[in-house]
Amino acid sequence: MELAALLHEAETASPMHRIEWRDRIAAHGVRAIEAVRPWLASPVLAAFAIRVIERAGTNGEAHLATQVLRSARSTVPPAVRGDLDWALQQLRA
Repeated sequence: MELAALLHEAETASPMHRIEWRDRIAAHGVRAIEAVRPWLASPVLAAFAIRVIERAGTNGEAHLATQVLRSARSTVPPAVRGDLDWALQQLRA
């Protein structure tokens, strides 16, 4: 599937099924990170965006993923700051 279609599917999926789209989106690397970056401010999509960015970072885009996650610390909803810290640990930032 094309990245735009994957993003649409993830965005409209129920919270319980959204994670099923993580790896397929993250496989797009830099494009995936940039595509979900705006979602980091969303109370609904931020946790998913963090996981996509972490996975894209683990798959080879660690520098950009770390940079994006660090810069999002002040904009992510407070409820997902722990998720952001977890992702940075995974990336060994």
